[in-house]
Amino acid sequence: MSHQHPLIALPRKTTTETDFTTPLRHAIAHTYGERPDTYAQELGLLARCRADAVAGAGSDTTARDLLFKYFGQLELLELRFAQQKISFDWHDAFTGKSTQQTSLAFEKASVLHLLASHLSSYAAAQPRIGNPEGIKRAYTALRQAAGLLTFIHENFLHAPSTDLSREVLTFCASLMTLQAAQVFLERCIAERKPPSLTSRLCQALVVGYT
Repeated sequence: MSHQHPLIALPRKTTTETDFTTPLRHAIAHTYGERPDTYAQELGLLARCRADAVAGAGSDTTARDLLFKYFGQLELLELRFAQQKISFDWHDAFTGKSTQQTSLAFEKASVLHLLASHLSSYAAAQPRIGNPEGIKRAYTALRQAAGLLTFIHENFLHAPSTDLSREVLTFCASLMTLQAAQVFLERCIAERKPPSLTSRLCQALVVGYT
């Protein structure tokens, strides 16, 4: 029986509960001159959205969808409350060290990093031998993970933690890209593509992994 080559998934960042209510109620009252109680339900939904997104419960697919949803809420939050100081506490995916910042940029980068790790785990779990759809899902998820890591690298400067540093992001993005190329090579071999093509792909992978 044939065994497929394993793929490396990224370790996951973890976080603690965040208090959105206090700073946002203050902003609603003092910046916009409205009664905070009017928006109690919305504030509760925002807190629940974050809690569901970072909980890690369920499948990687469910986690992916919840994280995308929460990231969209962060984009809207930034438009309306860009100057608010909300404290976010995340643990480094590699060192476990806790970092606290009052920056929405830090929260967004951390959420994207967690999303990339779920995508890499989803890719690694796909059955690929004799399964074209599994190969396609793994390839797509790895490319998406690499894209997210590259996006963090290009848009969030002054990393406060090891996992968000430019060197580590570059390395991890390259690893995801190489693994995607490896999965593509598996497809080429399964479909008996011309030997010249598979030979070039093998050579590129050797160079990249080295």
